[in-house]
Amino acid sequence: MTVTSNDFSDAVIVMAHPDDEILFASSILASAKKVIICYNQAPNSCSISQGRQTVFQQFPLKTAVSLNMIESDTYQTTDWRKPVETVYGIHCGRNGDAYARNFHLLTAALEEHLSAGDLVVTHNPWGEYGHEEHVQVFRAVSHIKRQRDFRLFVSGYVSDRVLYFMQRNSPRLGAPSALLRTDKALGARLMQHYKAHDCWTWQDGYNWPEYECFYEVSDPDAPLRADEATMSSLPVNVIWLDEHALAWSRVLRRAKRRVGTMLHSLVRPTHPQPVRGAGLTYGHLEVPTPQRNSLGRMMSAWLSSRRRLLDIALLCSACLLAEPSIAAS
Repeated sequence: MTVTSNDFSDAVIVMAHPDDEILFASSILASAKKVIICYNQAPNSCSISQGRQTVFQQFPLKTAVSLNMIESDTYQTTDWRKPVETVYGIHCGRNGDAYARNFHLLTAALEEHLSAGDLVVTHNPWGEYGHEEHVQVFRAVSHIKRQRDFRLFVSGYVSDRVLYFMQRNSPRLGAPSALLRTDKALGARLMQHYKAHDCWTWQDGYNWPEYECFYEVSDPDAPLRADEATMSSLPVNVIWLDEHALAWSRVLRRAKRRVGTMLHSLVRPTHPQPVRGAGLTYGHLEVPTPQRNSLGRMMSAWLSSRRRLLDIALLCSACLLAEPSIAAS
């Protein structure tokens, strides 16, 4: 039986950042029982952090609740061509310790708001356009679902950057809901409110699609779809990011990510990020227990040094191609 807008009345919406709720769930926002915003403080932007501290004063939605957590600053650190799922969400190229710590803090905080019998709507397992903290919120809500009996739905948005990963996640999803008309009037109102507080993070003049849909999660830990060339058929709203970016800017972004990760690993040890493999089971995700002999450690160190030289060379090459003004994606 197709899920309609009436089924989403009194839903609990859980989103990572302020403005995610209106971008990915505008059609059901006005009727939601509660709207939970997880991360409020952005360590890489003082202006956004300050704006988010005041944005919930006289907020247009009286049902909004902020958990006021600090972001882990892991955006654009994942290689989405070869993503690796972890217990905490997705493997990040930097700040893995903060990312892991946030998972535990987030799970504990959300347990106070999610109850058996709720209908919960959150981010999808590919993080809409490929945001590491969106994936983490999905994983945290899924973890609580194992303990409490509630229905879980995810948004139907994807970007060209993670289209491949979305297709591999299709075994975890049930049938889509009916197409629901987006609330453009509420979208415009909230966009102006966020802009007034200098914390609107999406493009200016964003035009919402006419419709959106949501997918019920049948099994959040189901095995990913096999790596095949064929594509799954899912109705989604596509956000074009890399398609409209110049080739050199994509090369620059990848090079900056790799070199940033390299520099971060030199000055700070990396927190282990459990992935699928042999070892301690955590739900259906497993913590690996790799063993490496002395020869393996020597080879790893040698390859790592060669990789760092390659990273530096790539960054230098990309910088030579860079123009004075680079639009952030």
